[in-house]
Amino acid sequence: MIILKSIPNDLIEYINNNIRYPVGLIGCRATNPEMSFDCCEYDVAIFNGKPQGNRFVRLADHGLELIAQKKISVIDILNLYNMTIIQDNDSLILSSSLNKICAFQHYLAVLRGVGKKSIINSLFYHEKITKSIQKNSVLAGMWLKIAAYDFLKGILALSEIKPMPIHELHQIRTITADHQDIADGIKIAFECIGLERATRSTIYRCAEGIYELNSSEYDKELIRIKINHLLKKGMVSDCYYYLGKIGYRCLTEKDDRFLSTYSKLIQLSMDLTKDMQQLERLQSNLVNTSKAILKKLSYYYSGRNRL
Repeated sequence: MIILKSIPNDLIEYINNNIRYPVGLIGCRATNPEMSFDCCEYDVAIFNGKPQGNRFVRLADHGLELIAQKKISVIDILNLYNMTIIQDNDSLILSSSLNKICAFQHYLAVLRGVGKKSIINSLFYHEKITKSIQKNSVLAGMWLKIAAYDFLKGILALSEIKPMPIHELHQIRTITADHQDIADGIKIAFECIGLERATRSTIYRCAEGIYELNSSEYDKELIRIKINHLLKKGMVSDCYYYLGKIGYRCLTEKDDRFLSTYSKLIQLSMDLTKDMQQLERLQSNLVNTSKAILKKLSYYYSGRNRL
């Protein structure tokens, strides 16, 4: 077993007393501890071979997110890369498997692939945006925000940065854009998300809607903790961005019936505008910059070039 000084003793004790499977620390606490906030949970991957649901546990001043993993596989490399082993079993399943799949060049290849796919996914939403604009539906703004979040996730991944929701706005700000289309695309995506509307009063309104949308999720307490922390630190823009990211997570898998029934709640939660002329302009700009970036991917993928 490897016990880390960076992990609080009460969390180690909880794991030792309650989990008999191989366990590893992932997430920002493992990969970017210097970036972590006090509100950031300790993401613990449990390799129990069972498709069990995730859980959030509060221990004193710490949050522990228990994430069930059926097995170690190549498709999980983004989550498992730089994982710190907390406890292994006699066969050293974690140690041996991680050495095989988590080579740095392999990790970068997967990350770039995710980046390209995310920008392509962003383009797929534009048919929904167009139809919603034609119907004068407030959902046009929702689909545009979702497309913008996918676009920015793609830009981060292509820049060899693993997106982390609460840190994502900061991560985007650290990108050095050597190409004007990248800088323009980030600016357009921020406009689509409505970052310039980030105020405390707007956040308080959005948060109430997000809490309702997220009320059945296991991590609802964690979301509230993070929002309160960002506001306490005066990180208003980061909080607005993070709220939209949670709304993105809640809404992308919902069917049309749900979206239609709860359109008012969605409008509140995502701070949506019904200015169809503005939405149409932003949509056109986001589509154009996404297509321009996809055309240049052959350059971005050559050697170790970054965006």
